Amino acid sequence: MPSNSAPKSLPLLDLAVLAHLERQLNDARPARAFARDYIAGFEHRYLRLENSIGNRDIPAALDAALSLRNSSAMIGAARLSALAAGFEASVTASDLDAARRALPAIERCGLDTILELEARYLAAG
Repeated sequence: MPSNSAPKSLPLLDLAVLAHLERQLNDARPARAFARDYIAGFEHRYLRLENSIGNRDIPAALDAALSLRNSSAMIGAARLSALAAGFEASVTASDLDAARRALPAIERCGLDTILELEARYLAAG
């Protein structure tokens, strides 16, 4: 069964990912807007995970996990992306109890990631 804890070796926030995004866009402003949108959308993404598991809605849980996993990877939140991937693996295996047990760690990591984004990325610009 998939592990519901991301390795501590994965960073909460990899600023190199955001720096790369800034270079790709030739402007820091869209990358910073993306970071702010990510922060604003975290609660909704987390609630989608929680509600889909509560409703035993596997397609919705997979969609919510994919959304969180991909957006977290795009922002450089490797640890949260790994947790979302573990959640997704549990749902794919129809182990909704394991997915439910993963929710507190996902929420905690998401909130820690938001603090990192605000302190290390948004406040620096």
